[in-house]
Amino acid sequence: MNAAYIFVLLVLTIGSLLNSVKWSRLAQREHYIGGSVTRFYFRWVKSKTSNYLLFILLLISGFISLWLVYFPVIVLVLSTFTPFGLSFSSRTSKVVKTERLSRINGFYYFVIISISAVSLVVELGYLLALLANIFSYFVYDQCLKILFNYEKSLTQHFVESASKNLNQMSIPIIGITGSYSKTTTKNTLHQILKTQNEIFSTKESFNNRLGIAKAINEDLKDSDEIAIVEMGTYGIGEIREICSWVRPHVSVITGIAPVHLERMNNLENILDAKSEIVELAGSVVINGDDELLLNQARLWTNQKIVYDCSITSKQAIVYVDFVEGEHHIYVKGKFITKVTAPELLQLSIALSIGVMLSLDLDVSDYFTDIKSLDKTTHRQTLINSDLGHKIIDNSFNSNPMGIEHSLKLLAEEGNENSIRYLVTPGMIELGSDQFSLNYAFGTEASKVINSALVIGHTNKNSLLLAFQENEVPAFWFPTRDEAVKYLNTIIKPEDVVLFENDLPDHYP
Repeated sequence: MNAAYIFVLLVLTIGSLLNSVKWSRLAQREHYIGGSVTRFYFRWVKSKTSNYLLFILLLISGFISLWLVYFPVIVLVLSTFTPFGLSFSSRTSKVVKTERLSRINGFYYFVIISISAVSLVVELGYLLALLANIFSYFVYDQCLKILFNYEKSLTQHFVESASKNLNQMSIPIIGITGSYSKTTTKNTLHQILKTQNEIFSTKESFNNRLGIAKAINEDLKDSDEIAIVEMGTYGIGEIREICSWVRPHVSVITGIAPVHLERMNNLENILDAKSEIVELAGSVVINGDDELLLNQARLWTNQKIVYDCSITSKQAIVYVDFVEGEHHIYVKGKFITKVTAPELLQLSIALSIGVMLSLDLDVSDYFTDIKSLDKTTHRQTLINSDLGHKIIDNSFNSNPMGIEHSLKLLAEEGNENSIRYLVTPGMIELGSDQFSLNYAFGTEASKVINSALVIGHTNKNSLLLAFQENEVPAFWFPTRDEAVKYLNTIIKPEDVVLFENDLPDHYP
């Protein structure tokens, strides 16, 4: 092999190693799930025509490089800067230099260098190094998959410690899952129970295996009388594994919706994954307005005590009616009490009452000292800005079930002189329904808003199409910061702005 081939091989290898900066950022944002780097790479490729054309050019350049010895330099440039927009640096939050990330990058370096060494030894020129450079995102994903079980074994002692700490206390454990309102329901239940009990609950949105273990190991106290554990899932089997050591006595399912469809493929898979929380529980509390859950509950009634909680039907065991800022609570058709709280909490209050019934707690007694209940931060939070206008902050996440409440609140705020703005990147992880559901979101929003500021490429086409067809002025911005900068130049004190969802910078 001549010097030119060796030089090109070396340059391609260095380029592949440098690409780890981009891939590690994607991997960490997506919880080191194998396949996530490739998925987001192609999400950027498909986000705009220029990136798609550059990707085709990259493949063509790779093919030409088989005959022209220095042509791989062009491949290197294209693979480094394609797709445009997916930069090496972070914008919304920095990459945390964890031990796990260092191990993954170290293994990736080993694999890339090994590929180049094999190419050199078996006299394939720079062929293997060229392929590794073009498809370095795929190589990184394979490293994530290979190391998955090893990384899991390294952290097992945290899980075992959390399991021991939790189960030796012999206190009621409530597990909460669902496609939406998990954190809101957890926080609502905590607010109610803490009036008379010492309560442990997993903090923020710590709802995966290690997050739950970390919360238990750090925050569980000997004086705690009830534990509330939020559980999330990215696939079949995850909640079952968490329940094997958390072992909830009461399971809560807030509802099944087309959230995470990109990973779960269909609603039936989502239902199966969420239903794993029921397997070891004695009591089950469900959203009684969800037909999928009601049908599934028929399979549980012979072995479990099921509490259906509704915000629409008085026939449910628990019914909560929202009237002029107050939630009227009914149990088996009998009025029990009422509480002041935002309408957003209606379902969460109903589910919380269901949990209290499963624990044989006196609902009226607990609500005696509760004057009002508060929403979770960034869930339709009302803020008065420095410029005088009102902001509705629903930026934590967005789903088809919560958007109705956001738009209703936007319609209620302000006066006849107010301009109502919507700032949004749309909804994500909706699989094949992503375009249609965001188009529907834009159509519904058009009935309330006067102007829209669409952020990013992810749902640009569906949202702008909906606003255009409904004759609502809409403007597109690549980032939220640019949208806010523009908004601050035109906003007036009487105006109202809804921030619906916010995406981290690894989304196009």
